[in-house]
Amino acid sequence: MLNKRQKWRFLTTRIGDDKYTVPIYEAAGKGRCVPLFKTLMNSHCANDCKFCAFRSERRELREKWEPEELARVAMKTWKERRISGLFLSSGILKDSDATVEREIEAVRILRKSGFTAYIHTKIMPGTSLDSIKQLVEISDRVGINLEFPRAEHYNDMKIFLDFRQDIMRRVRWLANEISKAQKQGKCKAGLDSQMVVGAADENDKQILQVADWLYHKLTARRVYFSSFHPVKNTPLENKKSENRWREYRLYQSSFLIQKYDYHWKDFVFDDFDKLPVEKDPKMVIAQQNELKVDVNNADYEELIRVPGIGIKTAKNILENRPIKNSQRLHQLGVLNRALQFLDLKKEKQTNLNFWK
Repeated sequence: MLNKRQKWRFLTTRIGDDKYTVPIYEAAGKGRCVPLFKTLMNSHCANDCKFCAFRSERRELREKWEPEELARVAMKTWKERRISGLFLSSGILKDSDATVEREIEAVRILRKSGFTAYIHTKIMPGTSLDSIKQLVEISDRVGINLEFPRAEHYNDMKIFLDFRQDIMRRVRWLANEISKAQKQGKCKAGLDSQMVVGAADENDKQILQVADWLYHKLTARRVYFSSFHPVKNTPLENKKSENRWREYRLYQSSFLIQKYDYHWKDFVFDDFDKLPVEKDPKMVIAQQNELKVDVNNADYEELIRVPGIGIKTAKNILENRPIKNSQRLHQLGVLNRALQFLDLKKEKQTNLNFWK
């Protein structure tokens, strides 16, 4: 089932005579929900992306934080134990560097004030290498939103941006700076990105090719997906919302790439290069390949390819072989859907009594 639980809430806090509304996002983290103060440095933007509520040509109430103000509010709500960290992005106020410099100032004030909690920041398209270096040194995670997998989608959706220079070049810079800083022990920042699903004519194969590259080449921590929903008074206001199941299947596929070492070529796509929305992609791959795994002789990599066997369960199987029946498999955490892909006939020949 899709998770339809509301992830957003708002709390109110006061600093002196000033009253602030703080947007809280319940992010998933280590088996529990983590409340993050998630906000934009400002909602002004010089870009005119067709799908975005903050596009420059749209009439919209615009707000912005001053760095000192944002730091005070974040610090106060953290000390009150109402948040576990800060997620900070922004619209582009003047230019990319001027925008990111305001983020850097806010985060530096927080760190100097003793804020040791998680901070997740975003760089803007076209951000300079120097600004990227500074943000990496003071953040726990730094991301840049790719939004779309190909230059042709960018040309259609983002009028003022060059996909290869403003986006892809910055992704590589960011990954390189994170890697260098981690090796030097200067930071623990990780890389993440996000893509919009359904706004352009992108397909799932293109999206997973990019996700594969981000995970395997740039060691990204996460790739996020956001289903397109039309916004009034934008060029795409009459476009149909994307099916949330498509987003869900992309998340499942992304997880297989990240945690199970799948590659985009492993996935099964339809005639339009999209994932089937009616089935789990791991199940589709196993059925397509007529997967059959010998429980008592398979290695770890083979076991985790079986639908219904995860990382923990695969390790349980390896530690408890030989296994003679499905009841024992269930005790080790194997789900029913895995049984059709498993062979229990052969026992691993490691017992010395076998040769007597």
